Amino acid sequence: MMRTALTRTLVAAFWMTTALYALLSASPFASQQFLQPRLVPAIAAFAVWHAPLSLGVLVIVMVGLLPYLRSGDRVVWAFSGMWLGTALLEVMSGGLASLRPSSIAVAVAVGALIPPVWLALLDLGGLNTDVEIRLGDGPSALSDFGACAAAAIVVTLTQAVLTRSVSPSLAQWSAGVARSLILHLAIFSAMFAVISIVRGVARPSPRPGAVETWLARIVVTAAAGLFVHRIILAALALTGPVAILLAVAFGAACALIVAPCGTRAPRGVEAALAGAIPNWAARSSLLTIAWTLSALGVAIAAQAMVSASDWNFTVAKTIAAISWVIALGAMLRLVPRWLPRDGAQRSTAAMVPFAACLLILGGQQFTWSGLLAANDARLSTWTAKDMSSRLIVDALAPPAPADGGLYEFLQRNTNIPHDTAVAPVNIEFAPLTQRAAHRPHVFLFVVDSLRRDYLSPYNPDVAFTPAIARFAAESTVFRRAFTRYGATGLAVPSIWTGGMLLHKQYVTPFGPMNTLDKLLTAEDYRRWMSMEHIVETITPPNAALEPLDAGVPVKDQRLCRTLDEVRGRLDRIAAAGKPTFVYSLPQDVHISTLTREGSQPIDDNGYAGFNAAYASRVRRLDGCFGAFVDDLKTRGLYDDSLIVLTSDHGDSLGEQGRMGHAYTVFPEVIQVPLLVHLPASLRSGYTADASALTFTSDLSPTLYALLGHTPSSPSPIFGQPIYTGSGDTRPARVGTQVVASSYGSVYGALLDDGRRLYIIDAVSLREYEYEMDGSAAGRSISIRGADREAGQKAVRAAVDEISRVYAYHPDQR
Repeated sequence: MMRTALTRTLVAAFWMTTALYALLSASPFASQQFLQPRLVPAIAAFAVWHAPLSLGVLVIVMVGLLPYLRSGDRVVWAFSGMWLGTALLEVMSGGLASLRPSSIAVAVAVGALIPPVWLALLDLGGLNTDVEIRLGDGPSALSDFGACAAAAIVVTLTQAVLTRSVSPSLAQWSAGVARSLILHLAIFSAMFAVISIVRGVARPSPRPGAVETWLARIVVTAAAGLFVHRIILAALALTGPVAILLAVAFGAACALIVAPCGTRAPRGVEAALAGAIPNWAARSSLLTIAWTLSALGVAIAAQAMVSASDWNFTVAKTIAAISWVIALGAMLRLVPRWLPRDGAQRSTAAMVPFAACLLILGGQQFTWSGLLAANDARLSTWTAKDMSSRLIVDALAPPAPADGGLYEFLQRNTNIPHDTAVAPVNIEFAPLTQRAAHRPHVFLFVVDSLRRDYLSPYNPDVAFTPAIARFAAESTVFRRAFTRYGATGLAVPSIWTGGMLLHKQYVTPFGPMNTLDKLLTAEDYRRWMSMEHIVETITPPNAALEPLDAGVPVKDQRLCRTLDEVRGRLDRIAAAGKPTFVYSLPQDVHISTLTREGSQPIDDNGYAGFNAAYASRVRRLDGCFGAFVDDLKTRGLYDDSLIVLTSDHGDSLGEQGRMGHAYTVFPEVIQVPLLVHLPASLRSGYTADASALTFTSDLSPTLYALLGHTPSSPSPIFGQPIYTGSGDTRPARVGTQVVASSYGSVYGALLDDGRRLYIIDAVSLREYEYEMDGSAAGRSISIRGADREAGQKAVRAAVDEISRVYAYHPDQR
């Protein structure tokens, strides 16, 4: 019935976006760390204004449906009434922005698929798929193979546009394009085999047109559902029966939506992909080519836009998959027009495409198996831009070997659902019965995503942080400092707790586990703190708190602004008669900040060898930090202050093609700067081994020790003081230390006292190993069997210990 492709596209785009927002809301970490802080203003605005937007889209759709509404078509009237009722219900229930991780969010995600599916079914009801297919009728195997090969070439060339920037020479770029072409020819040859099977099964049936069309749609449903399950839902840590339900629902919806979008498509396989080509573009070869090039151009631009801030490459992979559908749908239309239709010729050449298909698949297996197994750095760099190749590589790479059930074990203990009740446990480092004889002021600056190799104390090639260099000369520079968690969600709470945490966002009330808050309360510290969403959740209300950056969204908090506010209050410190604790988590160099600000430098200085956008912002915060330190010195506060400059985690800025930090624990993500300035009253009595393995979760027990409360660790998963009394020896850590991603089941083991890093990724089912050679990204090495065994054993033991400490037993639930 519905023949307006634009209206169909509008309905599909609006409701699929709604469904995806609900999916994000159903994921505990995505809701807590991405949606609620409103890191992407456009997505936040979509949720806030969803109800009026829905009514606006409905008006446009009803204009397209006007002829059917006038004729009294009950199905169309019911469709419009359902939509209107949904919008009114949303207004009464608080709107899309009020969704939180729950079964309601899952229900909304599935329910949002109903309008585009309903409209697609209206279209399908008017199509003729019962036309008899006779022997020699329809496309030949040669034209099918030609269409698949042409689609592989089109997609390869599309991705080649994006990869030119990562190849220093034309020869290297050409070699990379050739490797990409081999991959794409292999995957599209597999598609040709599937198409041939579908056509062959349908041909003998009494209604071959209908059978072929619906078999093809079933194949599309399975492929789309598998993609949603393995790529999208895995990235959101949605697993189990709920994930299967969502995958089936989204797979079926995608299959129906990509079916005829307002066009009387040919029957069979072509009909199942007809939605990739609008009605006007299907009228001639020239228009089809024009549409395909335009659509793929948009895909290139979109992929380039999200490449620097993607979530485990999920969005870019989705764009790549859409480009496959567009290319294949177009080539299935075009190639048969260009090939001869003589039956004898097709019969003679019938075996040629199948032989070519087998040759390509076999050759690909021999060519790529070694490269995939070796985790070749060239391939990683290339596939950071060629997301279509990355999608294929990730699919072809066999799961890394893991001990019995390790992947499932990690998934059960990671991203524990929001509605799973877990009671907090009481964590105590020491009895806090007496206050310290002297309590220095404490300034804790945790610069989100700050890399240590962009600071001159760690990298002699850095010339743009002179103030931090001066500060480092008067402080302890811990050379081997790590975060316990990649990404902020659990990295910040681990600092306040002083150890590793149950992988849930979050166990509440969090206060009993917040050892740093207990210390500050017992020592009667006045608090000036930037109250971003995480700290608001993990710190109990306190009358001594005076917020910094009040009214400033976390995404807009910058160190310079915060320090200006602190400097404006410094005169009050001396008059207060009590110590002050200052805390901030500035977002100056967070990858989302760089992306929102155009990923461009903010000054004209040269930053050869560095990411200019990142380095220019480090230069700016260095100047502000230096002015703050100078102000402390001028006011006589510097020598009575304990000042910590660190980061919650690092970031990937192109190492082996990696960007971001959300799901990874690569060396550049878990290594952090840690500079600590002691007040004069403590310098003579304490020493530190700056070369020892150190964690940001050591900061809380360190403050206990420096304030005279000897901490006793309740478990090896907690930190230890990084300063000891003069003449004392820092105790050795117990067991292999483990790190983890905040948002996914990705864990790392620091073997040989942190000299090697073994990573087990239970999201992608991959493993990696690095030598921690002092560089930012370490050196990728082949997996050693003994290291695999030791690393997996350490990860399992650490997760078991976390469950024991926090009294969580997933196998009993």
